[in-house]
Amino acid sequence: MLKKTSQHLRHSRFKLRHFGLAILTLSLFLAAFAILAFQQSARAQTDEDLAATYAPVLHFTSGEKFYPTSVDYIIESSVLKQRNSDGTSSIIDSSPRLNTLGTHTSSNLFLDNKLGTFEAIAADYAADAASTSYYAYVNVARSSSLTVIQYWLFYIFNNGPMNDHQGDIEVIQVFLDASGNPQTVLASQHGAGQNAAWSDVEKSDTHPVIYVAQGSHANYFRSYQGKMGIENDIVGSDGKTISANQLTLVQLNSQSWLNFKGRWGYWGTDAEVALGRAGPLGPKYNQDGVRWSQPSTYLASTFHVDGAYFILAWLVANFLLLLAIYIVARSAWKIYCIAKLQRKGGLLVGKFLKGRGGIGLIIGIVAIVVTVAALFVPWYSVTASSEAGPLAQQGGVTLVNVDGVNGVTVNLFLGADNADSTSGYVSLFSAMLPFAIIIAAGVILLTLDVIGVRSGRKLGLKLIISMVGTLLPVIFIIVLISQLSALVPFAAGLLPGQTVPSQVESMVRSISSSPIGGTTSSQFPVVGVTTVNWGLGIGAYLLIVAAVLRIVGGFIMYTAPELQRETQLPPAPPPPPPPPA
Repeated sequence: MLKKTSQHLRHSRFKLRHFGLAILTLSLFLAAFAILAFQQSARAQTDEDLAATYAPVLHFTSGEKFYPTSVDYIIESSVLKQRNSDGTSSIIDSSPRLNTLGTHTSSNLFLDNKLGTFEAIAADYAADAASTSYYAYVNVARSSSLTVIQYWLFYIFNNGPMNDHQGDIEVIQVFLDASGNPQTVLASQHGAGQNAAWSDVEKSDTHPVIYVAQGSHANYFRSYQGKMGIENDIVGSDGKTISANQLTLVQLNSQSWLNFKGRWGYWGTDAEVALGRAGPLGPKYNQDGVRWSQPSTYLASTFHVDGAYFILAWLVANFLLLLAIYIVARSAWKIYCIAKLQRKGGLLVGKFLKGRGGIGLIIGIVAIVVTVAALFVPWYSVTASSEAGPLAQQGGVTLVNVDGVNGVTVNLFLGADNADSTSGYVSLFSAMLPFAIIIAAGVILLTLDVIGVRSGRKLGLKLIISMVGTLLPVIFIIVLISQLSALVPFAAGLLPGQTVPSQVESMVRSISSSPIGGTTSSQFPVVGVTTVNWGLGIGAYLLIVAAVLRIVGGFIMYTAPELQRETQLPPAPPPPPPPPA
């Protein structure tokens, strides 16, 4: 009996062991199946699913007049024209339509808004905006290693700070790895763009948050960007926000109008092109087609930004605020010291001005006046003129200009064969530098130093040291121009598929090697011989004069007799009485 019971128990344990193994095997199989099914499901997501999952959130500024619209609206607002070699045009179709535009495949065509002027176009759009949806046109490009979701955004007009033209086409691209996980977001900007890792992008659930620059519609990752490098934009989030579910997503896989090779906006003469008044090419031909058909190549040509860059961008964006805080704090401290000095026996400024220190101060004031005058005249310029075309103007066209009011503006002449400009005149970047505010801050602090002067030596030393700030713009200009040749490859990166002409590289090297001034000429196709002149302007020489005056005035103050407060001595005590006899 006991033997049978023991055999029965062993048999039960055997069955339980095998049953447990079966359960474990089944669990592992189900888990593996679930993982595989999940991965297959991720890979099997339709283009529509992916587009809806990663559609961007768009923040605009309060001054924005145009939002992503439909291609129907742009086409039906325009006439189709053919551009002639002399810049004139003739009407090909007075009523183009969405389903017929793609049949026009000549690259000399363009859509010209019937209303013509910016004011009329803006008024018409404002009247229709309330009843018009917001659109994003989606193209999903797949390969074995990645999936790219492109959101193409069309605007009826571009009225940005660098150029003004009908039509504007931007793109936001989300890159997914082979497992369907988002890795990178690319945001187009002025023919180029920025890219950031998915972890560095602001998000609303699975939707990347994008800040759209006012007028230019360049796309940024933070609301405080727009003030560095080629960025020259007004960016913020104080205007309209278009959430992902407010965008009407249209798949581009079967849209015939994509075959239209012309421009989505007025084209005009070479001179107008040089001024940034030509409309953009469509998605398939934008940037020579690289954005559409070679997203990885386009990604590699854009600038990568990360957390460190965003900190720097914040500091640049808030520079004036930080400067104001510094000035207020320094001024408050100096005013406190002046009040304290007054309580202890009076200010010494009157005595200082009557002596040799006053002469030094007058020279210092003259230096400040000269510095202020320098703000309003050119500090540096590079001009070009050609035998023909838009650069054939009396006195030449400005390629580089630096002054105290407008900061730095750099345009680049790439020759007449680059992708986006028949003139070859390309606006590269513009940077507003607050020279005037910095100089004003120096004047305020120096005035308080004079009022609260205690030592002519210290005040003179401050004036001598301040000459460094006066010379700093000139030093900055010379360094910038000496490094100008480094911008040529960068400029070429803005025009994928294009090479910089050897004549351009030679000209830029000549400028960089002799930044103080010079002239050079070279032969270009179409425009003929182009002559470039460059050099320091009168403003730079005024800054040098102002720096010398500060040194002279400071030296006179430094060598003046030291100030001493005049104080009344107490009366002498009466003599002691004579000793008694």
